[in-house]
Amino acid sequence: MSQFVQFYFSLGDAGAVAEQQLTEAVRLVLSADPDEDPVEAGQQEVDAEALVEILAIAHQGASDGVPLPLDERAAISVDLGPGATVSAFSDSAPPECPQCHELLDQWDPHEWWDGGDEPVEECPSCGFTAPIGDWDIRNIAYARTDCGLVLVDWPPLEEYGPELHDALLAVVGSRARYVSGTV
Repeated sequence: MSQFVQFYFSLGDAGAVAEQQLTEAVRLVLSADPDEDPVEAGQQEVDAEALVEILAIAHQGASDGVPLPLDERAAISVDLGPGATVSAFSDSAPPECPQCHELLDQWDPHEWWDGGDEPVEECPSCGFTAPIGDWDIRNIAYARTDCGLVLVDWPPLEEYGPELHDALLAVVGSRARYVSGTV
């Protein structure tokens, strides 16, 4: 059975700042009902125990240095600390140049996977050069973050909860990004 996974993450935050931002993101999600259309924050009271449990699991993963595997995640989870990854999985596509829309077909995500540092790439068509997170990476095969919210089997919020989607991008951190895909 396939799962739809959404990642809201920051490419610029870590530590206490990231935890504060992700706590607010989790509050927004916990206050939303995924069965409503549109999915909106503030539709239900936030379960404080669920919030504490989600963050405790994130802290455990951060202290272990290994985020939870996807098959062990609840519908809402958080990654804090190095080693967290995002992927569009079967919906993956190469990064797209934000200036000329050329796909970076030869891009190899293993540099980011192996080294952990966000690579800087140059567009072969127009010469645009920037860290890969500044490209269109909505369908990237792989990205690394220290600060991420993961939603499993929620409706696609871009379509079914656009206000919540925008609010999550606003609170998740600096250089906020969104990646989704089916596993």
